[in-house]
Amino acid sequence: MLEIMRENASGWIVKILFGIIIVVFVFAFGMSGLETGQDPILATVNDQIITRAEFEDAFQRAAEGVRTANPDVTPAQLQDPQFKQMVLGELINSRLLLHEAARLGISASDEEVFAAITRQSYFWNQAGAFDRDIYMAALRSIRMTPALFEANFKNEMIAGKVQDMVRKTGVATPEQARQIFDWVGEEVRVDYILSSPAAFAPQVRVDAKEVDEFYASNQDKFMVPEQVRIRYLAFTPKDLAARQEVSDPEIDAYFAANSASMKQEEQVKASHLLIMTSDSDSDEEQAEARKKIDAAYAKAKAGGDFATLARQNSEGPSAAGGGDLGWFGRGDMVPEFEQAAFSTPKGQVSEPVRTQFGWHIIYVEDRKEARELALDEVRKDIAIAIAEEKAAERVTDLLDQAMDRLVSGMTLDAVADELGMLAVTSSPLPEQGLVQNFGLTPEAATVVMDIQKNESHKTPLSINGGYMLVEKVEDIPAAPLPIDEVRDAIEGAITQQKAAALAMTEAQEILAQLTGPDSAEAAARYAARIKTSEPFDRQGNVPALGQSQALAEAAFGSAGKEWLPQPFAMQQGIIVARLSEVIPASEETWAEQKDAWIDQASQNYQLEVLNAYMTGLRQQADIEITRPDLLN
Repeated sequence: MLEIMRENASGWIVKILFGIIIVVFVFAFGMSGLETGQDPILATVNDQIITRAEFEDAFQRAAEGVRTANPDVTPAQLQDPQFKQMVLGELINSRLLLHEAARLGISASDEEVFAAITRQSYFWNQAGAFDRDIYMAALRSIRMTPALFEANFKNEMIAGKVQDMVRKTGVATPEQARQIFDWVGEEVRVDYILSSPAAFAPQVRVDAKEVDEFYASNQDKFMVPEQVRIRYLAFTPKDLAARQEVSDPEIDAYFAANSASMKQEEQVKASHLLIMTSDSDSDEEQAEARKKIDAAYAKAKAGGDFATLARQNSEGPSAAGGGDLGWFGRGDMVPEFEQAAFSTPKGQVSEPVRTQFGWHIIYVEDRKEARELALDEVRKDIAIAIAEEKAAERVTDLLDQAMDRLVSGMTLDAVADELGMLAVTSSPLPEQGLVQNFGLTPEAATVVMDIQKNESHKTPLSINGGYMLVEKVEDIPAAPLPIDEVRDAIEGAITQQKAAALAMTEAQEILAQLTGPDSAEAAARYAARIKTSEPFDRQGNVPALGQSQALAEAAFGSAGKEWLPQPFAMQQGIIVARLSEVIPASEETWAEQKDAWIDQASQNYQLEVLNAYMTGLRQQADIEITRPDLLN
């Protein structure tokens, strides 16, 4: 692990500033100068001990390093036994490596240690030279003496020499790297027949009994999570702005200083009609999409009502609203769409334009040209901006006043009345809703959920733009939604299940015919439905069909072009498939990336060799965990 940290010096763990010193030199090797006294022994490694104090110190420092690198990590995750076992495992590894170094006669001189320390850039001054004052300040910041730090640094160097010795035996040959490259880079195509559940959905019937049974057996899927209603005071510039007075001269001065930036950008108000298609569609599907958009364009140019055409023909999410997109400016849409929209005159329809989403025609209802705004047009916005600036200066002072009153026993409403503020009661919110609505951290949201009813939290909570004080109004237990509210969703789910089952039945029947005694006749009968996929690799992400690891394994394992022995469920439906083509890894890519693949293969081999070596040391060592309870 130490060597990995060193080799990845640009990674996140090095960015913990001087915390990295703690992780590398203390977490890995422990506090070698720690006074153990009568401290309980957590583990023994041959004749060496690891004390509880040493483990806890390493654990706390490692946890702090992880928190610094990943602020979203939760206390529960850091208290996970697996994390604690990892910390202990590194302490054990360090003992084993140092023991092995002693057996092999591997050491590091004081001169080597000093030279290596001076090469650590976090001890350099601005001139790029080792600075003893910076070095001493860094050690003081982590409460380590030079002797202790240097002893741990020396241990790391010695262990690193053992690891380097082992790694040197793991070098990949070009032939081995090529085998890996060929395996990873190989792709296949499959011929397939798709049975789409959507084709069977109109045949499906769902009765009330089925809905009731589905609801009864799947109530966990229809649960409204536990919710709370809170009463809160918000201390943000936006919420406190109403308390600030803004004069006309202040507005005039603000406008004079910022008028150059107060512009209305060019905008259009438009609607569109979309026929969806993608590059992975077959030539026939793309031709059909173009045919549809051309027909819609002809009707629009002939004077047809665009909103009606969009509702009847558009395949985009705006179809229900007649294709309405509202006002938008430059940069809001993909480039091809933007160019067509802004080049089409007001009241006219653009020619069909192709984007990554498909074919569009665009009706431009209105336009706003770019222009500078007059003072009266922005007066209200300026007043709000000035008020928020003033309020920002009052947030801390007002929060302190509120806290003094809250701690003295006043209710949140009484605090609000005395300070001239307004306490607001929220609608019912789940824990995640507290995060989304207010910008609370997940940990703070959990705190709010745990407040007792009618009690207030005595500490301000950080929210978007400032802070809030919170009082619990109501706890609302988790409960299932009434069946009438989810009936349509249940009917839809059952319909999908039944349609998928019918599609699977059809696929199984097709496969049986294609592999049965009359396979030639069946192949002729289904020839029109056979399509060929785009190339895909062993990960099984098949363009236009979806992901299936099972399909990838079967296709890459196929010895010939017979139909594979089972149907495969994909996102688009159920398919029967056969291997169509094996596409070898690119020779050109190998020539370009050969050295990188050899390096990567060597790194993989080195890691495997080192892991095997450490496993061997562990198996040969006498390791005893005397206090496993400390890892729980």
